[in-house]
Amino acid sequence: MMPAIRPSTTAECPEATHEAVWTGPWGGLRLRGSAHAITGARFDSTWASAASAAAAGQPAPALPAPWTGCAPIPLVVSGTAFRVRVWQALATLVCGELVSYRELAARIDHPRAVRAVASAVAANPIPLLIPCHRVIRSDGRYGDYVGGSARKHLLIEWEKTSICPATTPQ
Repeated sequence: MMPAIRPSTTAECPEATHEAVWTGPWGGLRLRGSAHAITGARFDSTWASAASAAAAGQPAPALPAPWTGCAPIPLVVSGTAFRVRVWQALATLVCGELVSYRELAARIDHPRAVRAVASAVAANPIPLLIPCHRVIRSDGRYGDYVGGSARKHLLIEWEKTSICPATTPQ
């Protein structure tokens, strides 16, 4: 399911602040936002790749309340127009699709802005839901990830085998 990404406005104030941990093969992802949208996320620092690998092969669990059942997933981000454009492009990646930073730069009509795109990907405020883990180096190596390289590898493999095998090239 693709998230609906909307840039925040200075007049926008959440009615209430919510925080919940979404747990899956990736470990724990601490989500925060209002009752109507997710505005940020960060991975819990305690993560055992072996335990999470055991959960691989499982479908993604439902989002925690108050976002359970939201379709599309409502995300509100704050950043420069360029960064928001990069994050919106990330949200269009099909499940299991991997792209290089160079390909992503070309998709947003800035083919020479590869480093700026990489910086925007690294600054993603809502990892996993804005799938920055699907961006790899042009030589095919996975590269760094906000949740760690082992978690990035697990996410890519989990998507291939569990949640989107029909869309992933074999």
